[in-house]
Amino acid sequence: MLTRIHVDNFRCLVNFDLKFDRLNLLLGSNGSGKTAVFEVLRRLQGFIAGDLDVATAFPSEDLTRWQQLDIQRFELEMKVGDDVYLYTLSIQHFPRRRDQRVKREDLRINQRVVYEFDEGSKKLSPDNSTPGQQSPVNQSRSGIPKILGAGSHKHFRYQMHKLVVVRPCPPIFAFDSEKDNDRLTPMGENFPSWYRFVSKVHSNNVAELTKQLREAITGFDSLEFRDAGRKQVLKVGFRSGAETTEAIPYAFNELSDGQRQMIMLYTLLYGVKGENYTLFLDEPDNYLALREIQPWVTSLQDVCGSSMSQAVLISHNPEIIDYLAGSSGRWFDRPDNGPTRVYDTPPAADGLTTSETIARGWTA
Repeated sequence: MLTRIHVDNFRCLVNFDLKFDRLNLLLGSNGSGKTAVFEVLRRLQGFIAGDLDVATAFPSEDLTRWQQLDIQRFELEMKVGDDVYLYTLSIQHFPRRRDQRVKREDLRINQRVVYEFDEGSKKLSPDNSTPGQQSPVNQSRSGIPKILGAGSHKHFRYQMHKLVVVRPCPPIFAFDSEKDNDRLTPMGENFPSWYRFVSKVHSNNVAELTKQLREAITGFDSLEFRDAGRKQVLKVGFRSGAETTEAIPYAFNELSDGQRQMIMLYTLLYGVKGENYTLFLDEPDNYLALREIQPWVTSLQDVCGSSMSQAVLISHNPEIIDYLAGSSGRWFDRPDNGPTRVYDTPPAADGLTTSETIARGWTA
């Protein structure tokens, strides 16, 4: 699980440090930096996987505006079993020519260096190689994907792949799929393609997912794909009236936004159950009524730390805030539009719930 992230010189995150538990709720006003943390994680995931180059992942426009520094720094600390992984990335920016390059990148396991690139000494030390070995380096890309073999670093790459960083937006969900996709897009637009992957690779979870959806959504019966030329359309079966009535299939885009949101949220909990995924969900309560989100939050609490590695939520929903803030809350504060600071204890006032305290603006 991810235990810590450090960010310096990215938007409002300046010398910013955040520690994570198994279940976490990020609280704070709009613009306080919560979503910026998720954005950093999503970009680091793409960069480390080799999907993004440094210019695409970290353009100079994202440097902190009120500073004149050209070095940007990130750290990720992760625990996998008994091992502690520390990944560090420093980026040198040249804003005037809209250019940037990797200045330093390293990965350590239990303080042992398994990969290191340092521009100053031009040193590259992959796992199972001689420390200080000279090797050519592309400073626009991460060197992590080039690490080969079956060394212990593979667990870091595997766990990074298991991060799901998403802000679900059901109005833009697709309803069909041309091929499987093992990663969700930032707003879940490709949900049918991702579910197509999940239903094949993790087919043993489909029965449990179906059971949970039948309890959560009135009339829900099943999810299935039907051929439509080169694509497959995601169909959702609903029953009406007597138990003997045959389920009526609806295309995924014929459902309400709330129904599509519920299907995604429960798939994130039960479709990949037992696969050690870490969920970073930005406002999962959007499009849902209070009576719909509460059972999902209870289910999240049940699976987190057992069949799911970890979950981090951003929410302004009073039901979620009052349910999780006391045990799992992190308060983001950004006075005068300056740098973000985070506190382990959310604001509280005698006689008021946490959500009421926040609503009244009593955050000091």
